[in-house]
Amino acid sequence: MRPWITASILFFAYVAVVAPLVRGLAARRRALAVAGAGAGLLISVAAQWQSHEPLLHEWLVPPALLLIGYWSSGQLFAAPMPRAERALERVDERLAIDRIAAATPRTAVELLEIAYAGVYPLIPVALVVHLLGTDAPSAERFWTVVLVTDYVCFGFLPWVQTRPPRARRAGDPWRSRVRRFNVGMLGRTSIQVNTFPSGHAAEALAAALLVIGAPWPWAAAVTINAVLISAGAVLGRYHYAADALARWAVALCVWAIL
Repeated sequence: MRPWITASILFFAYVAVVAPLVRGLAARRRALAVAGAGAGLLISVAAQWQSHEPLLHEWLVPPALLLIGYWSSGQLFAAPMPRAERALERVDERLAIDRIAAATPRTAVELLEIAYAGVYPLIPVALVVHLLGTDAPSAERFWTVVLVTDYVCFGFLPWVQTRPPRARRAGDPWRSRVRRFNVGMLGRTSIQVNTFPSGHAAEALAAALLVIGAPWPWAAAVTINAVLISAGAVLGRYHYAADALARWAVALCVWAIL
């Protein structure tokens, strides 16, 4: 069995088992989580039975499973945990995140917001660089690292339920033209809750690690983008600093093991 399919089956089985255990979860959200897990399991099993097709197994099914995993785990959010939110905020206060954001020059602000938006095309771009530029290209390994990294991040959501920093305070941390686009995209496509560790940042770092060995301009571009995504996520108040720090640990551990 393909490793990324094994990981997907285990993750969606986990979501289905955990859904009835989350206290205070609305019946509709519980049903949606189980339905999403069922869809993920069906797609995973069907992909395993299907003989290898590059378009299907390298470009379509893995990102589809990533999105289903993100959405189905998001349904497990019952209510914010005040102690967890306060603990995350204390880390931000100690690191003076608000002061750093306020002092960030306008040009850098726009760059960070653009980088944060760039997480969406980053994964397919990194896959191309990995397949064409590294010494031992493997779509199987690429998607195994990316999906396992994301599944670990998503798997924490039932136990660490928090709102993103931007939802806990009025106003924006800085002035930005691009921010309106990002907030609009999140409003239409995100699960509207915080993931600890940060899935966005974890994906970005995993992508950077997977292009090691590619021609340096391409590897440097992906790596710099990954760093800027993390900085934009934290300073733009899309995530807490602890979310980003935890995701670095998850991505590094998964990459080292796999």
